[in-house]
Amino acid sequence: VVKKLPVLPLICVQLALMGFFSDFNLYLCKCFPVHNHVSSICSTWGREHFKTFDGDVYQFPGTCEYNLVSDCHESYQEFSVHLKRTENDGNPTVSYVLIFVVNLPYYKAGVQVEKNAVYIKLQSKVGITVMWNGDDAVMVELDHEYASPTCGLCGDFNGVSVYDEFIQNGRKISPIEFGNKHKVHRSNEDCEDPYEEEDESLESQTICEEMLRSESWSSCTKLINPAPYIQACVQDMCSCTNSSEDFCVCSTLSEFSRQCSHAGGEPPSWRTPQFCAKQCPFNMVYEESGSPCMDTCTHQDTSSLCEEHKMDGCFCPPGTVFDDISMRGCIAQSECQCKHSKVYNFGEIYQQDREKCTCLEGRWTCEILQTPATCAVEEGSHVTTFDGKTYTFHGECYYTLAKLESKFTILVQLVPCANQEFDTCLKNVKILLNNDKNNVRDISIFHASSFHILLQTSFGLQIQIQHVPLMQVYVSLEQSYRAKTRGLCGNYNMVLSDDMKTPQGIIEGTAATFSNSWKANLMCQDREERLDDPCSLSKYAKHWCALLLSPNNTFTQCHSVVDPEIYYKRCTYASCNCEKSEACLCAVFSSYTRACASKGVFLIDWREKVCGKYTESCPASQTFSYKHQRCQLTCKSLGSVQQSCISDFLPVDGCSCSEGLYQNENGICVPLEKCPCYHNEVYIKPGKSISIKDEHCVCTNGVLHCHSWRLRSSGQPCNPQKTNTQYFPDSFRQPFTASIMIVILLSSQISTDCESGCVCPGGLLDDGKGSCVNENECPCQHNGHLYIPGAQIPNQCNTCACKGGKWKCTEEKCPGTCIIYGSGHYETFDQQTYGFQGHCAYVAVKNNCGNKQVQDKFEVITENVPCGTTGTTCSKTVRIHLGRKEIKLSKGKYEESDLGNGTEIQYRIRKVGLYLVVESAIGLAVMWDRKTTVRILLEPQHSGEVCGLCGNFDGDGQNDFTTSGQLVVSNPLEFANSWKVSSNCPDVEVNVNPCEATPNRHHWAKMKCSIITGQTFKDCHNKVDPRPFHDNCVKDSCACDSGGDCECFCTAVAAYAQACNEAGVCVAWRTPDICPVFCDYYNSPDDCKWHYNPCHTPCYKTCLNPQGICSNPIPNLEGKRLPRTCCRTLHQIILPVKKCSMMFSDVTFTENEVIYNVTDSLGMCYYAICINATVIHGNQSCNITTPTTTAGPTATTTIPNTQPPTATPLPTTTTTITTKPPTTTAGPTTTPITQPPTTTAGQPTTTTATTPKTQPPTTTAAPTTTNPCITCEWSDWYNVHDPSTDHSDWETYENITNSGLQICDKRWFIDCRAVHFPDMDFNDYKNQTGQIVSCDVDYGLICKVEDQSRPPRKCFDYKIRVCCEVNTCVSTTPTPGLTTTTTITTPTFQPPTTTEGPTTTVTAQSPTPTAGLTTTTTTPTTQPPTTTAGPTTTTTVTTPTTQPPTTTAGPTTAIIVTTPTTEPPTTTASPTTTTTLTTPTTQHPTTTPGATTTSTTPTTQPPTTTVGSTTTTTVTTQPPTTTAAPTTTNPCIACEWSDWYNVHDPSTDHSDWETYENITNSGLQICDKRWFIDCRAVHFPDMDFNDYKNQTGQVVSCDVDYGLICKVEDQSRPPRKCFDYKIRVCCEVNICVSTTQQPNLLRQPWDQLQRLQPQQPNLLLLQDQQQPQ
Repeated sequence: VVKKLPVLPLICVQLALMGFFSDFNLYLCKCFPVHNHVSSICSTWGREHFKTFDGDVYQFPGTCEYNLVSDCHESYQEFSVHLKRTENDGNPTVSYVLIFVVNLPYYKAGVQVEKNAVYIKLQSKVGITVMWNGDDAVMVELDHEYASPTCGLCGDFNGVSVYDEFIQNGRKISPIEFGNKHKVHRSNEDCEDPYEEEDESLESQTICEEMLRSESWSSCTKLINPAPYIQACVQDMCSCTNSSEDFCVCSTLSEFSRQCSHAGGEPPSWRTPQFCAKQCPFNMVYEESGSPCMDTCTHQDTSSLCEEHKMDGCFCPPGTVFDDISMRGCIAQSECQCKHSKVYNFGEIYQQDREKCTCLEGRWTCEILQTPATCAVEEGSHVTTFDGKTYTFHGECYYTLAKLESKFTILVQLVPCANQEFDTCLKNVKILLNNDKNNVRDISIFHASSFHILLQTSFGLQIQIQHVPLMQVYVSLEQSYRAKTRGLCGNYNMVLSDDMKTPQGIIEGTAATFSNSWKANLMCQDREERLDDPCSLSKYAKHWCALLLSPNNTFTQCHSVVDPEIYYKRCTYASCNCEKSEACLCAVFSSYTRACASKGVFLIDWREKVCGKYTESCPASQTFSYKHQRCQLTCKSLGSVQQSCISDFLPVDGCSCSEGLYQNENGICVPLEKCPCYHNEVYIKPGKSISIKDEHCVCTNGVLHCHSWRLRSSGQPCNPQKTNTQYFPDSFRQPFTASIMIVILLSSQISTDCESGCVCPGGLLDDGKGSCVNENECPCQHNGHLYIPGAQIPNQCNTCACKGGKWKCTEEKCPGTCIIYGSGHYETFDQQTYGFQGHCAYVAVKNNCGNKQVQDKFEVITENVPCGTTGTTCSKTVRIHLGRKEIKLSKGKYEESDLGNGTEIQYRIRKVGLYLVVESAIGLAVMWDRKTTVRILLEPQHSGEVCGLCGNFDGDGQNDFTTSGQLVVSNPLEFANSWKVSSNCPDVEVNVNPCEATPNRHHWAKMKCSIITGQTFKDCHNKVDPRPFHDNCVKDSCACDSGGDCECFCTAVAAYAQACNEAGVCVAWRTPDICPVFCDYYNSPDDCKWHYNPCHTPCYKTCLNPQGICSNPIPNLEGKRLPRTCCRTLHQIILPVKKCSMMFSDVTFTENEVIYNVTDSLGMCYYAICINATVIHGNQSCNITTPTTTAGPTATTTIPNTQPPTATPLPTTTTTITTKPPTTTAGPTTTPITQPPTTTAGQPTTTTATTPKTQPPTTTAAPTTTNPCITCEWSDWYNVHDPSTDHSDWETYENITNSGLQICDKRWFIDCRAVHFPDMDFNDYKNQTGQIVSCDVDYGLICKVEDQSRPPRKCFDYKIRVCCEVNTCVSTTPTPGLTTTTTITTPTFQPPTTTEGPTTTVTAQSPTPTAGLTTTTTTPTTQPPTTTAGPTTTTTVTTPTTQPPTTTAGPTTAIIVTTPTTEPPTTTASPTTTTTLTTPTTQHPTTTPGATTTSTTPTTQPPTTTVGSTTTTTVTTQPPTTTAAPTTTNPCIACEWSDWYNVHDPSTDHSDWETYENITNSGLQICDKRWFIDCRAVHFPDMDFNDYKNQTGQVVSCDVDYGLICKVEDQSRPPRKCFDYKIRVCCEVNICVSTTQQPNLLRQPWDQLQRLQPQQPNLLLLQDQQQPQ
């Protein structure tokens, strides 16, 4: 249908949708949020104004049809937008719009057209939006993926203004020439091109300037240059001759306001009733900038989920929502109505079978009713449990349908139907009443109609048996039996997932294995389900079964309460099995009408079009009725003791006597007075009498009235304990003993024959394998396999052990998984499955349901991206809200953004196999295959606290279809439509079967999908039912009719493979011909290349994670693997494990060797380590302590506390250390302060620190002194208590010792960690989880379950380690009067040359000051130093917190900080210490006297030490404070970081020029002496600059000589423009540092050390100092 809107612009939108999905080369990258949308918007307004994507504003007055924007493909166009202008009474407008729609809103194939009060909006899922205000303004917004180039009046979208639009091949062209080039030539159109005109002197400049540059527009003018719009305004006023002045400027002011909103500004409310006024419908108000997502009565939180940027339009006033139910305009939320089939006002009640609901403020408030539950066996093979689970089983035996141990057992007999090869029928029903005499008296059995028999009891059991046209049984139980039953009907505990529990106590995965376990006769053979499809959509089935789905017949009125889809499937199945048997079809229709009646919908006259023969076959005196509800329909029933129904029952259909008539023994309906009586199988005619014992009985109205002759003749009174009463014969009364089991048989026949054969002797049982065993030796069965006693198997998150023929399983609550895949296939957390082919964005799961407020708010929104002529799904977009963060998964990539409000929730994003996985710290994980499959995993603490398309995760699948208005419905379409994010999205009216729409593809789809039911997956068929997956596969494969055939098919098969994977069956189903994903099929298995892995573990062995240990609930996922002999580097290089070495700055480093290790003296240490042939960069807080030295010329060196890890590098972590002060011993000692493990990016794994390599010091003859070395070493981790036993954790020293492990007595520190989060700071972990747990060096760790107040209200698993005291003694003999030369290098460099002499090995860490004349070396993780023969001195280097050293009696050299990128200043003297330092360009001053130290950096060659008193050191430390030394005064030259500079706005020219010249020109000051420069991205300030450049592909230079420069012309990767950057510089300062004697910090507790440490200035000190005493 073509809708022509007269006197409007022509916008022709063409979308070649098929081409958008032809490329599935998905890749992973990180995108950065852009809040300013101006660069992706092209617009036109007024008479002739245009703004290109690149920001050029120009005028083109053409009135022909022009290409506004299109892609530049020559062979075909993916999209195009055409525009045509005209004039109406001198005013510019557009002639008309062509939109091919039926009505608005319109949606098809990913294109949605809607209309609001201001705009008509066309939006396509592929990334194009067109908006038209119905008058002169058109806006087009494109995704950045279409950037460079586009064609048309909107320009080329390359991010560069002017070029390629108005400067082409070096020649400048006019807007007129540019516009004429994009004319669309129509054969039947005669249109002249506009011509060039001279610019006129414009007198209206002042008016436009005053309006657009006024203070009220300041928010906009800061973001958008108003000059082009002022010029457009002037031109409008000059060319506007026939209209009022305000009309002339309205269009440009409106456009400037719109552009301001796009840019993120707040335009003022500039309109007045007299100036450019806008009218709004209802009581809405016009706003210049508002959210286009408006809250309504049915969607009250739409605005909070809105992705669209602000626009002008008509909006509801604050505090109101739009009434989209009764269309009353904007109303208070409290006035909202509710809607379900009809409209309900506030306070009105709607009641259904399980709930009573009241309408309050547009939402339902419901209370659960205690109603019976029903289990059914229909059509001889379809079972529905009490909890609502449905399955199909074709049996051949007696089976336990429902069983209550002390009350009753119901058996059903299933047999193959006569003359039917595949189908089965229900033949018999047995009710066994166990050892209860009174049960018989409480039973009533009667014919409710000619089709139905009813058994009712007074103890809550009711059985309805339908025997026409087929036998079907319905068992109803009251709520008092919940969680007490067993059998084919499930356990009635309102949990769907455990209904298939066997008598042995384990849950089976398929109906066949489950049903076979409930055989009442073990001699019967187990039955297997046939997996082939017996039906091929025959015309017979399609014709009759379609009546169930028809939108306009009797069944339609029930569609809203009972989904007909499952009955339609049964109908087609029955029609094929029954070979056009009408009885099978009619049984399905009858089942549907009964289901409707149970919901309160009674279908009348449905047999007029189908199954009519049963209404015409009643006996002459009987009538057919759809609603029989009488108890006593026969004369015989009148004589029963039970004169009325024990309980109500659903009305039934069938033949029966009319009201007031009863059926006699001949089947004829007679009035009450003509009914005979019945006694001892003899009928007594009405009015006749008989003698029964001593009683005289007369038949009246079908009842024998009896009187005793003996009592009357004797005249003796009754025994006081008895009363004189009438006698009513009861055919049910019969004597029996207590040991007899009463059997009520409802069948025409039953076999009671015995069968001969071998049986086990008394006391022994058949083990199922032909042997007789004792009961405790019985095996257990699961999934068709037998397990010996003692065997253990996993069962989801639990473990089951076989004991005495029964499974004993742990009862941990498992995480729930919601699965969404293909073209609308859903499985909720509670395992309810349904189909929904939604077009828009829908809430899959969220935790702020209804009016509930939560702290850690999360939400997952999914959206289908369609393709093909049937509109099937080709990919999905997923939005994950975690507190204040949003992660958007789309087109194979992810994008993170800050929502601006909410809590901070930790999460990580990683690739696991073919999946992209988002894991959060609050128990939510999302797994996305980067195509159409989304798996959402929730931890048990969210049970019952969520809502959405994935259900509420409370275990009860029957309430999963809860709408956003909190009403439980039966129709999945009504349920799913309620969860749409935008109220503008049209509802899905029906789920289309694509195989019916494209029948030519049906055979191909079935052939391809047969892999699921074939031999490939045969090992999985007993664990996961393949039929639902096969059916979905066929549907999806039919739907992908124009490209993407394999995508739809492969995704459907992969869904079943993943289900098998999670059930423990790994199937390698992909081949080079079937859905290949890697080209390794023919490669050798041992090649160091990626290999396909159908069951990829979430964390596999790498050089970064050699153990391959996982600590999260992510299941195995399909992906790729490496052979065990190979490893993967962080740069994705595949190498043999042994080849983990690399080159860095022309130096070869081996595995785990430190490349550099420096500090910024601001509390951070930076290091790089060689891991897997890759440079692993990292940083951590460092505590640096300089030494206290003793008498004699000495050089004391401090290096930072970062050490290379021996295991996997990780992100920087903090270790919580609790100390107990050790006992101080005589002599100089040190306080070892434990470092946190050094980690770098990688898989989370605990790391340990190693000691860097050092060179031995050389000493000469000196007096001998001896000192003990007391230090501590870390123990192994202890984890001896299992919190799953008592939900507490007791990692105490007593428990450790009692477990048989050893632990030291002298413990200095304790380190506590969570087992599953070993790299997380312990205090941070406690704060985030809310765990109450103590960690104390005196006793260990204690966590008590009674202390836990936050869910799950139990302790998690923890581990501890302690630092144990170690005592070593080293004897040294120093040489008097001579210098001790110590050479210490980090592992980055070759060892320097040292002076000859006896050597002492020194292990380097930062030292602690000591008192006395010696320096003692202690390192917690190394052996004591070894001294060679001759005089020696022990040198101390440790790593506690920083203190300035104090030196006495002799010259002292302090080694100051080095930085890897500086030029070395040199200081000379004799004796001297040479300090070598590298900066980018600055040469630093040279000073003299004093010992000289050469300090090198990771980028230089190792230093060579001079002969004599010289020290060569590579260190990072704070300046020492010295005393008692020769007096030398020197300035302390250092550098101090400036503030951040960001003076250039890249939105102006798409470049960024943060140069010193621009900074100075902006009026800011910057120092002249700059040592270093630090560059960062403004929106990602915490990200390493080089990493940022690598990920974004930005070409940008950062240089200490000139600053930062980023040019737009250098950018080759979209969006082909520069992002926003900032810089800071480290400026040279001159300070003097005085020295003071520090207090003895020896062995102070940790907190005292922290208090005593002086505050360090924000400086980098870069020169040696010698200060006077």
